[in-house]
Amino acid sequence: MSLYCGIACRRKSFWYFRLLSTYVAKTRYLFELKEDDDACKKAQQTGAFYLFHSLAPLLQKSGHQYQAPRHSLLELERLLAKFGQDTQRIEDSVLIGCSDQHEAWFALDLGLTSSSSQNAAIQKPEMETELKGSFTELTKALFQLNTKDASLLTMAQALLRWHDAHQFCSRSGQPTKKNMAGSKRVCPSNKIIYYPQVKVWKRLSGEKLQKRWDWRWKDCSTLHPSTGPFLIAHS
Repeated sequence: MSLYCGIACRRKSFWYFRLLSTYVAKTRYLFELKEDDDACKKAQQTGAFYLFHSLAPLLQKSGHQYQAPRHSLLELERLLAKFGQDTQRIEDSVLIGCSDQHEAWFALDLGLTSSSSQNAAIQKPEMETELKGSFTELTKALFQLNTKDASLLTMAQALLRWHDAHQFCSRSGQPTKKNMAGSKRVCPSNKIIYYPQVKVWKRLSGEKLQKRWDWRWKDCSTLHPSTGPFLIAHS
């Protein structure tokens, strides 16, 4: 019995440290992508993109559930070219996470326009026909998504909304510039840095996911930068 307990404990310890190691590696990788524009752009080459239109995610119906399709960079470039859009629009995407294998995940809204973009919004019906899906209000589809997609899409929508609302500096009135990952915006005229800060309250009850978002933002100088976006989950 003692031998069996010893083996069981060692197995538990092994899986615990393996999960901890994976979490630490993912956290470091995401931090690198948030701080290094070149690394983030490289990650887009092998990453996956979730598409939105005016903050509504692209979803596909499967029975009584919704699925959130993902697209590769090559597929996204072909799509933009077909609709006469500049592929530079991909830089409007925001980083929302990564897999255990370090496949980066991004979200891009094709219905919003940024202050630095010369492209107009792509029409919604044409996009839905091409992508074989529908841009659905997240509040209507939230409980018909699996937990992973619901969490990612909720965070993606919040980040996209924040960037859309903070395209101009509150002090100088000049356009702010987003970094590649979307973890901050910088005013070129006075170097003020704006960081999105997210608080998440999450409670799982059966198969239902309930969330409430509270957005706050603040500015700080480059001499005393904030730690950047953070995510707090209370279960």
